[in-house]
Amino acid sequence: MNREQILGVLYDLALTIGGEIKVDALLEKTLQRLLFHTAWPAAVVLDEPQDSEFGVSVRLEMAVGDHRLGEHVGSRFNCPVGLLGPLVEVLDNPLLLQPLSQDQGYAWGLRLPVDAQCTILLLSPLPPSTDLPLQELFQPVLANLAKALLLCRNNEHLTSLAGDRDDARAELAVALSQSERERAYLDCLHDTIPDLVWVKDPEGVYLSCNRVFSRFYNAPESEIVGRTDYDFASKELADFFRDHDRAAMAAGKPSMNEEWLNFGDGSHQGLYETVKTPMHDRDGHLVGILGVARDITERRRVEEALRASETELARHRQHLESLVAERTSELAKAYARLEQTQFAMDRVGIGMNWVDAEGRFTYVNQVAAQMLGYTVEEMLTLSVPDIDPGFPAEEFVERTEEMRRVGSVRLDSQRRHRDGYLIPVSLDIFYRPETDGEPARYITFVNDISERKRAEQELREAKEAAEQATRAKSAFLANMSHEIRTPMNAILGSVYQIRRGGVPPGLGEPLDRIEAAGQHLLGIIDDILDLSKIEAGRLELEEAPLMLSRLMNEVAEMLSGRASDKGLAVHVESTVLPGLLLGDATRIRQALINYANNAIKFTERGTIRLRARVVEEDEHSVVVRLEVVDTGIGIEPEAVARLFTPFEQADSSTTRKYGGTGLGLAITRHLAHLMGGEANVESRPGEGSTFWISMRLKRGSSAAAPSAAQAAGAAIEDRLIAGHAGTRILLVEDDPINCEVAQMLLEDVGLAVDLARDGTQAVDKVEGNDYALVLMDMQMPRMDGLEATRRIRRLAGRQKLPILAMTANAFAEDREQCFAAGMNDFVSKPVNPALLYTALLRWLDAGIS
Repeated sequence: MNREQILGVLYDLALTIGGEIKVDALLEKTLQRLLFHTAWPAAVVLDEPQDSEFGVSVRLEMAVGDHRLGEHVGSRFNCPVGLLGPLVEVLDNPLLLQPLSQDQGYAWGLRLPVDAQCTILLLSPLPPSTDLPLQELFQPVLANLAKALLLCRNNEHLTSLAGDRDDARAELAVALSQSERERAYLDCLHDTIPDLVWVKDPEGVYLSCNRVFSRFYNAPESEIVGRTDYDFASKELADFFRDHDRAAMAAGKPSMNEEWLNFGDGSHQGLYETVKTPMHDRDGHLVGILGVARDITERRRVEEALRASETELARHRQHLESLVAERTSELAKAYARLEQTQFAMDRVGIGMNWVDAEGRFTYVNQVAAQMLGYTVEEMLTLSVPDIDPGFPAEEFVERTEEMRRVGSVRLDSQRRHRDGYLIPVSLDIFYRPETDGEPARYITFVNDISERKRAEQELREAKEAAEQATRAKSAFLANMSHEIRTPMNAILGSVYQIRRGGVPPGLGEPLDRIEAAGQHLLGIIDDILDLSKIEAGRLELEEAPLMLSRLMNEVAEMLSGRASDKGLAVHVESTVLPGLLLGDATRIRQALINYANNAIKFTERGTIRLRARVVEEDEHSVVVRLEVVDTGIGIEPEAVARLFTPFEQADSSTTRKYGGTGLGLAITRHLAHLMGGEANVESRPGEGSTFWISMRLKRGSSAAAPSAAQAAGAAIEDRLIAGHAGTRILLVEDDPINCEVAQMLLEDVGLAVDLARDGTQAVDKVEGNDYALVLMDMQMPRMDGLEATRRIRRLAGRQKLPILAMTANAFAEDREQCFAAGMNDFVSKPVNPALLYTALLRWLDAGIS
């Protein structure tokens, strides 16, 4: 809407406001003119707001355009928060307008606050379609309406009081009212003008100004009137304004200039065209200067843009023909490239087709057609559901919804050859939405992936074969471990029994060699099993309380005998270590023993040192580095890199001096990685080596501290004899030698032993006798130990009978199978008498309690 239309609206409203002297007539005509100019369908007047315990209530004073609301005029209703307010505002919340929605549901409202008591609301069910600047236009109109409303109320009040007064006073009141209305009209017109308007006297003192000018100096009219430009602007700017005032007065006619103005409230900066006109009274005397300033910033920008566009247009005209020629050449080249691309795609075997929104082919290249045994013409008569089982005709739109949403997809599918068989293909599909003159389509690139699918099938078969080989290897290792541990149990058990019975002179050394060789063989077996578990990813660490200082002292004590035999000293050196940590003490001890055994093996004289220090720590964990330092032969630099590789040694020649399998260091590094650390060596030939391992261990609480062993060695045997001599237990073992060794170990601590040669005998004996405990082998003829345990658990009263596995099956899954079958504990072969007696004491004591 242009400026003249806005002034017409304001003029009409000013005439309406100034033409009535009664409140009802003033409000009714004002509402009618507002609805006329804004095209809103209905309007109401709300007044007399009152606070109550339910919020604010208002009275419906008047309604226009809605007869149902007209029936409720004079009634009060509770007003939602936000319906009333001090500012002109468009309301778009239907909940605020719900009390006014009777037959018609109103969703939009224009709030026009007149004064503290009266508010006009324009109502509409639809968004307003007027292009009037509603909020800026009606603010000054409302101020004048408030003044006119006050005059009408006062006039009605005076009229009611002065009914018996003379006509002169009545006429005077009317004249005064008319004068005030005219004044209100002039004020409305003055404030509605969107330009800056002001009046000064000949001395430059302001006599009046409109609302827009007040924004320029960021002060109300009352503070501007009576003051000069020097009170608001810099002296330089004030002199500029004053010089133009004098020029206009001297010329005796309007003068015009352009100037950049910055509004004092910071809301605007622009280029203004200022017209200053001298004002004279009827006698021709100069009474002041009328100033009007109009914002021409946009107009100037348009003018400059127009000049620039004309220059640009001329330049474009000059180059138009050359651009057309150049574009024509580019199109020719592009078409040639397209032909080359099509040629290349045909040669490399890439199929391409276009599919419309219903799945019909609109373009197919030669490769895509030949891939399925069709001609291009035949393919163009088909649709995607005809050749692809993955896109049924009735579900094509649904199956392609995701493609339309994301724009492109890559997927594998199958397409049916005209001979009936399916061909695996890879599809790259790009969705091109509909544009002006171009329908939506799917652009698809097709590759025959038959060879890839065959390769994938071969890979799966190879993977299954490898997994089968791994399972076979695990089964072989488990069987090998069982077959070696079973006779080794007999050998080491017999040595133990011979030592307990007293060693004749000359037999001590042979027995030591037998026992050392047996333990060495067991160590090799354990290393092979550990490496197998690591490679299969099945080596798990436990998390139990431990004290590093105690553990290092235990390792030193274990090694002191071997070290002293070679004349070496073993020392433990450690800084202040955390008292209690959580970790796998067995695996940490294994790593230290691996290092220390090597140190003793490769050191002829000097000292073996076990060291520990904290590398890093926080409130939850610590990183600890453990070191074994020797003064041995050292290692060549080129050998260090391969030391921690399985089956590798620094010297692997057939003439080497030192033996070993080369597994210990590899296992140690794997253990370090499992514990969040690293393992390595620092060495110089002839100066010794420092093997180290780091690990991250959690901090433990005092409640989890490991309790000291209650008894060891002979003390445990004494407790077994004292507490359980004569107790009857069942030994289930099929190997005669192992059976004899185990029976001797059990009878040595006073236990009464019954024998069963397989699982079937064991079930029968347990069913017919009350045993305090059962020692169960796993691999036996007729019925193995797992099935025997399961059947025993099903016998009446045998659910809590302690059953301990005593077997050469040493894998973790063997232990899990035992527990799953219902066994209570696990003792591996070769049997360590101390560990066996400890387990027996624990479970026999538990049975008594």
